[in-house]
Amino acid sequence: MTAAPVRDHLRPLGLRDAVAAELIKLLTVRSTWWFAGGLAGLLLLMAVLDSGGGTASARSLTVGLTAVSYFGQYVVAAFGLLVITSELATRSVTVTFAATPSRGRVMIAKAVVTGVAGLVLGAAATALGVGTAAVRHGELPRVLGAAAEQVAATGVYLGLLAVVSLGVGALVRRSAGALTCMVLLLLVVPEVLHLAAERLDAPFLDTFAGWTPAQAGWRLMSGEWEYALVLGGWAVAAVGAGIGVLRSRDA
Repeated sequence: MTAAPVRDHLRPLGLRDAVAAELIKLLTVRSTWWFAGGLAGLLLLMAVLDSGGGTASARSLTVGLTAVSYFGQYVVAAFGLLVITSELATRSVTVTFAATPSRGRVMIAKAVVTGVAGLVLGAAATALGVGTAAVRHGELPRVLGAAAEQVAATGVYLGLLAVVSLGVGALVRRSAGALTCMVLLLLVVPEVLHLAAERLDAPFLDTFAGWTPAQAGWRLMSGEWEYALVLGGWAVAAVGAGIGVLRSRDA
């Protein structure tokens, strides 16, 4: 009587496995929930503190735009970059690369998970903030459709922004440096371009400023959905650059 052959069940890990691994990591670290709570808390605080000035039919929507543009986007940017920089700093990324040797696959898996997480967290926090403001000002029935569109657009913006930040984190590899780069990109670069356009009488620089992530995000959240393509371009470029750097450097 011969023994049954032992079958080797080991197989190379594919993209689905890498995504599942990244999802488990994201959901089991406390920082994810701190970022989620912080984002929701900021939008809720803005809704509660809002004085209710301006046109009643649009006030709650303005609260959502203002809260995300002044505060929320920086929380999501920090969240996105820490997905990669925290692993690089602790060298735990070597375990990730041992399990999935393809660094491009790892980066794509991180981008998928980070983007979806940013979208879900952004949409949920915006719905909480805008809904609270609408109830406070008694305008929920009037703005329900527009609020739903803004919630979806904000989720898309923050999801893509998280992916951009992930790519910058892979490029810079240090949390402080990557966060500085993101603040410059979101806040300083568009202002410099606007100023240069005015001083140099170069309107095309204003156009370039409108394509920076924060400016494109504002227009997307305001209902101009075509700017999702601009943000998608930023996300693809950042992730592509991050993959190139991860492949060329030691973990």
